[in-house]
Amino acid sequence: MRLPTQFSQRTPLRFNITPLIDVVFLLIIFFLVASHFVRSEQAEPVELPLATAGEVDNEQAPYRLTITIGQDGSLFINGEAVTEAEVEQRIEELRPAAEAAGVTPEVRLRGHKDGQYGAMRKLIEYCAAQNIRSIRFAVTRQGEQ
Repeated sequence: MRLPTQFSQRTPLRFNITPLIDVVFLLIIFFLVASHFVRSEQAEPVELPLATAGEVDNEQAPYRLTITIGQDGSLFINGEAVTEAEVEQRIEELRPAAEAAGVTPEVRLRGHKDGQYGAMRKLIEYCAAQNIRSIRFAVTRQGEQ
């Protein structure tokens, strides 16, 4: 007895890559959204003061606290308005966490060019009281306006 030929032939395997493409697109969307939130530390727009010299600082430091000081003296961290007590608490938490990782803690101050210096002075003094010695000021270099 002879078997029919159509049943004896095997069909080649075909991979369905549609789910793989869906996963890749979801990963792309995830990383785009995540990178947006990483950059949100500078979400509060302020006009930075002009400087004749300065260094470009695009590297991400894990133990850096960026504080934005508005023209009216309001404080922002990660684009959210915070009180002075909340900023002081974040500064207090920064140093022990950074020292446990063996890294120097850093505070970056972004102050409005027409703002009053008093709020920034308080933050500098508080950082000094907490033994944080690395304080950077965000500026706009002349010609980059």
